[in-house]
Amino acid sequence: MHRRNWLRTLLGLAAGSTTAGIPLSEEPKPTCQPTPILELGPYPTMKYRTQSDHDIDLTRMAGQTGVATGQVIVVEGKITDANCTPLPGAVVEIWSANHYGRYRHEFDHSDRQEDPNFQGWGQAITNANGDYRFKTILPGLYGSRARHIHFKVSKRGYHERVTQLFFEGEERNKTDGILNYLTHEEQLQIIRPLVTNSATPTVSFPITLDAVQPNQVPEKVLREYIGRYALRTEGKGFDEWASYIPEFATKNIVLELTVERAQLFMTLPFSPKTEVFWHAKDEFGSWSFYNTYLLFQRNTAGKVISLHLHPSEDKFLEGVKL
Repeated sequence: MHRRNWLRTLLGLAAGSTTAGIPLSEEPKPTCQPTPILELGPYPTMKYRTQSDHDIDLTRMAGQTGVATGQVIVVEGKITDANCTPLPGAVVEIWSANHYGRYRHEFDHSDRQEDPNFQGWGQAITNANGDYRFKTILPGLYGSRARHIHFKVSKRGYHERVTQLFFEGEERNKTDGILNYLTHEEQLQIIRPLVTNSATPTVSFPITLDAVQPNQVPEKVLREYIGRYALRTEGKGFDEWASYIPEFATKNIVLELTVERAQLFMTLPFSPKTEVFWHAKDEFGSWSFYNTYLLFQRNTAGKVISLHLHPSEDKFLEGVKL
């Protein structure tokens, strides 16, 4: 008999229990801290999401004989819920800059070198133990950013988690504006050591998802907001949005809202589908999409007719429902 259970049995008998072996109380369940949310960034791979090769080995491209330039690393981890229970079947997506600091993305027009052998993004499904694993390249530096890899994790019945992995010991971690938006404790969750005691250096990055609370906002309520909204590329918020997203002004931008499993999702031409969270009636926010929020307007009959997409409190773009 396990020693702890044996001691509990003795305690139960000493207390006059008539049923030996029943523990007096359950052990508290371990808890996993929610992984900090960080924005998608300007280069979540869009055009290339349709590429046939988006497997877990980002160091090679189908149809290419070469190998991506740079330090090959393994990125692995476990996806769990808040009770540290492993979550099988979660979809884990990663994307990052190549060795030279350039993204495989249609908006990256920098003069940094392209790498035709670097896949740019990959997708994995967690196994029965909630584990995922990728083979990729240590990302290069660009701008003022520290080295980082973007993550987007989703699973039915859980809120999406968009975040970024940083590498321990990097000098730019001290000055990266996105990383230093977080508290010290939050930074410790996403800055991970690159272990070099094996042939291929490995970094472990566990991620915790929050379960969707049933009936928090009924699906019939969320359906009032679904549809396609044409954004007007003018007004007080336009310049600020244009500074976030290259070529913003040249696009006919339609924002689409959909409902899945009592969750509201937003899709834009330059961004993958991301969850938006309810705050109050006609108010939603998305921390992963540039820390923005949506405010909906109704007509005199009470129907939703437009929205305001806010990059800040006093600036917005209007979207008219089509």
